[in-house]
Amino acid sequence: MGPLARPGAIVHDWFQGYHGSERTVEALRSGVFAAGFEPDVLTFHAARELLPPELAAAIVRESRLAALPGIRQRGHDPGRWRYLLPLMPRYFRSLDLAGYELVISSSHACAAMVRPPAEALHVVYCHTPMRYAWSPQTDDRRLGGARGAALRVLAGRLRRLDREAAQRPQLYVANSTAVRERIARFYGREAAVVHPPVEAGELRPDAEKDRDLFLWVHRLVPYKNPEVVVEAFRGLPQRLVMVGVGPLADRLRERLPANVELRGWLPRPQLTALFERAAGFVHAAEEDFGISMVEALAAGAPVVALGRGGALDIVRPDRDGILFEQPTVEALRSAVREAAAREWDRAALAERAESFSRPRFVSGMLELIEGARGGR
Repeated sequence: MGPLARPGAIVHDWFQGYHGSERTVEALRSGVFAAGFEPDVLTFHAARELLPPELAAAIVRESRLAALPGIRQRGHDPGRWRYLLPLMPRYFRSLDLAGYELVISSSHACAAMVRPPAEALHVVYCHTPMRYAWSPQTDDRRLGGARGAALRVLAGRLRRLDREAAQRPQLYVANSTAVRERIARFYGREAAVVHPPVEAGELRPDAEKDRDLFLWVHRLVPYKNPEVVVEAFRGLPQRLVMVGVGPLADRLRERLPANVELRGWLPRPQLTALFERAAGFVHAAEEDFGISMVEALAAGAPVVALGRGGALDIVRPDRDGILFEQPTVEALRSAVREAAAREWDRAALAERAESFSRPRFVSGMLELIEGARGGR
């Protein structure tokens, strides 16, 4: 089954960098559609300077409000465009999608609210149902204080709009089993699972390892449990490098034990080198999927993960790493000790990562889209 050669559009919530959801859009753009028939990309806001040039050039529509001085994002300075969330449902619902035969919404917020013409096939690739609506306490990390309180007041309206919009697309695709279960619970809809694409081949499992080094790579926000991770390593003979930025950075630095190092944002080559040196990877949060866990496996490092969410799709206990049941200091500390004491088959870990490759993602999406077209 080859790439699609019909006019299409990809609608994505926003581009704040080149992370998991943005890489998924790029795989849809360049993999699902044939060369010469690459789709238009529409979004609310795009930090184009952080995107690959081909992806940035494919973006044909952004909100003019999000581009205003003082609102738009510049580089890694986040800007204030997220404060416009209450306006996003109307923006996406009003997008002109006439003439497109296929519309794919890459959505974790409002992109699924678009209204393609009746003759178009609308597919939603769901990273998660909108957290702002269904679990706003998780996203208080981004909109705190008075803005967070206002968002909680708006949550009821967002839930209603989100659930109504979820009934319209012909096909829903979830990025993990956990997200498929949320789609069923919140929307009453069935969804297929196609895990997001991971560039596993960029990492080498045969690189020299530092047997005492563990790695943690996430945003420094409460629900990622970085403080639990720091305390779990306090007193252990193993060392930990934490890579991330966020509001907890200063507080964490004041309390770091001697065996824990906190770094900020790193260029991709430096981060790749850390993945390849690490003897293990720590993941202490419940994630929708968790691409960093797959990257660790590709680098030949076992994963020590909280046994919830996307980790259950990625980590097979005692084969790809260690799962612990509760996000507590003692549970994580015990799991790290167990992982450090065992010998792991690096080639087998890398082979597991290949099951989440970009080609597998593209073929899975093509099969579902062609099936949906045949059923119309």
